[in-house]
Amino acid sequence: MTAGRKHPLRPERNHCELTGVIHSLETIRLTPAGVPTRRFWLEHRSRQEEGGTPREVQARMAVMLTGEAQVKLSNGLSEGQRIRVQGFLARAGARGDARDRLQLHASHIECFE
Repeated sequence: MTAGRKHPLRPERNHCELTGVIHSLETIRLTPAGVPTRRFWLEHRSRQEEGGTPREVQARMAVMLTGEAQVKLSNGLSEGQRIRVQGFLARAGARGDARDRLQLHASHIECFE
């Protein structure tokens, strides 16, 4: 099989689920097309197993909310709140170092007590 060709029986998958604490919430902004968006930073800490050995994992990931319904949902979020986010990963931008950074585009958010 040549690089870049998709296998007809294996469609590409892009799904991510991450839990953590909201580190910071940015203000709502509009895209050039007038679509509301909001970004926040999720701080994740967990203990994972890698190669049969426990490992402490820490990561901070940008999470994007896009569209009226998603951004409206973000009004109930606050810094320090524990949440679970589901969505897909995409580049943070098209220029500079943003091409090499990923961010999670949320399709579902669940808040914990």
